[in-house]
Amino acid sequence: MANDAAPSPDAKRPSYDPAAIEDRWYRYWEENDLFRTRHDAGGEPHVIVMPPPNVTGRLHMGHALQDTIQDAITRIRRMQGYEALWLPGIDHAGIATQNVVEKKLKETERKNRHDLGREKFVERVWEWKEEYGGIILQQKRRLGDSCDWSKERFTMDEGFSRAVQEVFVRLYEQGLIYRGEYLINWCPVDHTALSDEEVDNVERDGHLWYIRYPLADGTGHITIATTRPETMLGDTAIAVHPEDERYTALVGKHVVLPLVGKSIPIIADEYVKPEFGAGALKVTPGHDKNDFELGRKHGLEIVSMMNPDGTIADVGGPYAGLDRFAARDRIVADLEAQGLLDRVEPYRSTVPISSRSKAIIEPLISRQWFVKMEPLAKPAIEAVRDGRIRFYPERWQNEYFRWLENIRDWTISRQLWWGHRIPVWYWTTADGTVDESRGFVVSVDRPEPGMVQDEDVLDTWFSSWLWPFATLGWPNETKDLAKFYPTSVLVSGYDILFFWIARMIMAGLHFTGQAPYRDIFITGMIKDKHGRWMSKSLGNGIDPLDMIEQYGADAVRFCLTILCAQGQDIKLDPTKFEMGRNFANKIWNAYNVFGQFMEPGRDYRRTRPFDELSLVERWMLTRLNRTIVEVEEDLARYRLNEALTKVYTLFWGDYCDWYLELIKPTGGTRMDDETIALAVELYERMLQLLHPFMPFITEDLWHQLRPRAAGASCMRSAWPAFDASQVDDEADATFALLQELISGIRNVKAQYNVPPGREISAVVQVGRGDEALARALAGQPGYFSRLARVTQLDVAVAAPRPAASAAVVVGAHQVFVPLAGMIDLDVERTRLTKEIEQKERFLASVEGKLSNEQFVSRAPADVIEKERAKAADAGAEIRKLRESLEALGA
Repeated sequence: MANDAAPSPDAKRPSYDPAAIEDRWYRYWEENDLFRTRHDAGGEPHVIVMPPPNVTGRLHMGHALQDTIQDAITRIRRMQGYEALWLPGIDHAGIATQNVVEKKLKETERKNRHDLGREKFVERVWEWKEEYGGIILQQKRRLGDSCDWSKERFTMDEGFSRAVQEVFVRLYEQGLIYRGEYLINWCPVDHTALSDEEVDNVERDGHLWYIRYPLADGTGHITIATTRPETMLGDTAIAVHPEDERYTALVGKHVVLPLVGKSIPIIADEYVKPEFGAGALKVTPGHDKNDFELGRKHGLEIVSMMNPDGTIADVGGPYAGLDRFAARDRIVADLEAQGLLDRVEPYRSTVPISSRSKAIIEPLISRQWFVKMEPLAKPAIEAVRDGRIRFYPERWQNEYFRWLENIRDWTISRQLWWGHRIPVWYWTTADGTVDESRGFVVSVDRPEPGMVQDEDVLDTWFSSWLWPFATLGWPNETKDLAKFYPTSVLVSGYDILFFWIARMIMAGLHFTGQAPYRDIFITGMIKDKHGRWMSKSLGNGIDPLDMIEQYGADAVRFCLTILCAQGQDIKLDPTKFEMGRNFANKIWNAYNVFGQFMEPGRDYRRTRPFDELSLVERWMLTRLNRTIVEVEEDLARYRLNEALTKVYTLFWGDYCDWYLELIKPTGGTRMDDETIALAVELYERMLQLLHPFMPFITEDLWHQLRPRAAGASCMRSAWPAFDASQVDDEADATFALLQELISGIRNVKAQYNVPPGREISAVVQVGRGDEALARALAGQPGYFSRLARVTQLDVAVAAPRPAASAAVVVGAHQVFVPLAGMIDLDVERTRLTKEIEQKERFLASVEGKLSNEQFVSRAPADVIEKERAKAADAGAEIRKLRESLEALGA
């Protein structure tokens, strides 16, 4: 049952204590079903699907950043009246989860998965998932995520699994899934095939071995260069360029494969680069993608010389059973001993490694299942080109096009036990083995008793590419699917642009006929303060839960949003969270300025019309309404950092530093009710603007402002809207000028070391022809008195400058501050004169150095530049000091 009673807010503490309120407000939101969405609700839907974290995952800063952005957008749309669904879930993460459970099994029972058998092992994985799989979603609650947890999905729950198998069957029936023997990326550590997107290509230092292949007719040899000499055991040809005159006469002849003794042909192909190595290429179709294509083109034999575990296969003769790298060393040594190693050179090359295990990938010939991607890619390209899908920032669409226009078929089968079993069924022989001669049947359900299912599982991404619509009940025509699909915006990092984002577009268009989302907001990636990727090996990770404990969730969210500039990675220093904590304290303490005068339980409402308000009140309402417009413009472009910066400036710079300072009662008097009412009105609307970014503190203070109905929440209040009747351009301009004048007076006091509280006089010289402005400024002596301690203010058009006064120019106007009586003029003249002389001596020494030809000719360019900067700075300081001295009548 919902608990309608709101926690008792307490804004009387001297500083904000996040730990005292965050948990109780989150419980309040959940207990009152404030995140829940309904398919029969009247509001227009706004939908975000959460990129499902791995079931093995723990909250990291990347999650915290993207969750903060997704939650802010969802909360804004909810306040704007949308039926705003943020749909959460978890990915089963095939390889990662299987590895975690296998590791635990080895540590606790000294067993591997084969000791248990498939069925028992999968049971163990499900047990692990039930115990640990939901941890990350609980951690996300600490951040304040306002997901509809009632719609939480798991990529291997029953309905979702059915959707995955249905997709496989449909694609197979449409001729878009096929089985074949092809060269695939193989991980010898995880013992599974990988798609191209699961492979990282890294630059590494290695060697280039030059090997002599003797001509079969005994007339000489041909030299090839290779970075992987162990693969020569699988060579089936030597290739040269048809126009390479060095080898033209050799095309059609044969060489003897060193160490193996087998005869292989010399072929010609334009693919060969004559400038690489010695210009001749060893062709190993069974272990290199380019060689595989050459082999198919020229009808070459395909030899598999490596086992799935990375050891040499039986065809390797004396090297069989050796680890691939041990075999490399033995082969090189044997080549050298036989005089067939020409030379070895250092060489930096691109090495493919598994993005998960970090093992070097081996291209192996294997029978796998593939998806034909080109027919799916074409509609996905068109959906972005015609504007149905928009990228923010736009530049990411170029990367999207680059990948889709050069897309290769997708290897979707994985040699794992944890995951969605491929819905392919085989007949068996009497002894229970698969009867390959009878073929297979593709079906979601078992076609006949006794048939066995394919042992392989599907790539994890084959399930997650269905996330936007399968989570809502597809392939069934559910009410949730009708209401909430297609979704509105996807928020994600660029690291999964190809893995996930592009594939979801392809799947959405193919299976539903609609793009899965309208907008794609690509965030930057979080790095450490030095710009390095965060990793365990570097020890530079920042735990968001630690930061929440130290600074509070609102501070963490504020900081991450402010730093999330479109198209830029974030260099994160933990000390930056202090800014968020300081702002939270400012919000908290600002309430007490007027809150201390409020009667408990009373609802303060303004009765004065806008034109009867004071200058600062009209200015503040104008600033609020203009900020609302600017924030809307930023939100429309997903520039949340700019939107929040504007609200931050409005609250701290305008509301606190100017408005509250001018409405504070003085001399122990109380604040009147009308002043309180407007302060509350402004504060409430700014809390609403801040709520999506800082939900906990704003919820607590929103309840403190007025009596609220049972179950009410700031997140369900109306998003502030622009009100043209509460805008006064003239008041805005007048107060902006007043701010500059007062700031100028403050700067003069600071320049002459006058204490801020010291009472002074000032003269404002208004530009000619601006009598109305002069009257407006003259009517506000209290503002000058309160904020600059000006007790005597004279304002006039073309007012004369007093003797011995400092001047500040503000556009067409000036403010003069008489210094007589404020400082000892003789002492100040003496001080300024001495300082000018000191600076002039320093400038002369620097200029002397720069005029020395010997110094200029020998010193590094950066040293000379620093000396020139010193001279320029000293010259500018001298000019300012002379102006100050002249103002004193010297």
